[in-house]
Amino acid sequence: MDIMSTILDVAKLAGVSTATVSRVINSPEAVREETRDKVTEAMKLCKYKYNALARGFVTKQSNTIGLIIPTINNPVFAESTRGVQDYADRNNIQVLLGNTYYQYKQEEKLVETFREKQVDGLIITTTNPRGAVLKTLVDEEIPFVLLYSTVKKGPMTVVGVDNFRGGYRATEHLVKLGHRRIGMVAGRFSISDRSFHRWHGYRQCLKNNKISYDKALLIQTDYSLTGGRDAVKKLLSLKDPPTAFFCSNDFLALGAMKGARELGLQLPRDLSIVGFDDIRIASYVIPELTTIRQPAYDIGKLGADLLFQRIGGCMKPVHRMLDLSLIVRESTAGPVG
Repeated sequence: MDIMSTILDVAKLAGVSTATVSRVINSPEAVREETRDKVTEAMKLCKYKYNALARGFVTKQSNTIGLIIPTINNPVFAESTRGVQDYADRNNIQVLLGNTYYQYKQEEKLVETFREKQVDGLIITTTNPRGAVLKTLVDEEIPFVLLYSTVKKGPMTVVGVDNFRGGYRATEHLVKLGHRRIGMVAGRFSISDRSFHRWHGYRQCLKNNKISYDKALLIQTDYSLTGGRDAVKKLLSLKDPPTAFFCSNDFLALGAMKGARELGLQLPRDLSIVGFDDIRIASYVIPELTTIRQPAYDIGKLGADLLFQRIGGCMKPVHRMLDLSLIVRESTAGPVG
């Protein structure tokens, strides 16, 4: 293993939990000699270097926090970053920013890097809320807050929206317009629990309105303009194509609109599209995009506030789901015929 090995690597090699590794580092006298020796040997084999990781959170104040997001390219994350930054600026706190590009390994590396820098706490939009990274942070009582998560209980402090409800409302809008063949273009469930819960909302709405779920009308793809464009073209090539689409974010929806135009379709006359997020450009494209608005700036600002409370000693987990709203614009209408 190389010098970039993490506490997770040490724990796996020693066959113990990350919490045990932390105890060996911080309070070796509290660990049995046999276990302590295994962990110490694993650290040597991993070439793991400890730089006052968890202890730095407890005993020092760096006036710096780490912010980890999936990508700065999506304006929704840029907006929540602005919320974090504004709150941090008012409290004379520096923000270190990292992008995971929806890669879990990159998320692991960023968490470890920020911990090495002894930041006071972390704000994370994770690709895997059940992953080992977050479990380690919980076990070691390191201050952190999850953004954009649907987790409503448990040991982690969370700020987000009800993604199930958002997916339901987007689909319900299309159903009320008279659509029955409703496709969904979703970000890959393996990298986004947000997309997964929005899909569940979509399915539940179909069920409640006695519309059969057709798995052929779902495509999981990368969160990109190209992904949305290509997915819609593929679904519209079906023998019985959809008359409307719910896209699990606005980037996918904008790509879907382009794909439809490239096929010679006019929106909303020939096809209706609903997005999710309400990024600023959604109201400037032609036609203007109907979407689910989530308060991205407020999510970031509140997340920073709750992190500073945790840094200050408030360890009780908080779960805050902010309000969503359906923004009806020009990209949706009833089906022709």
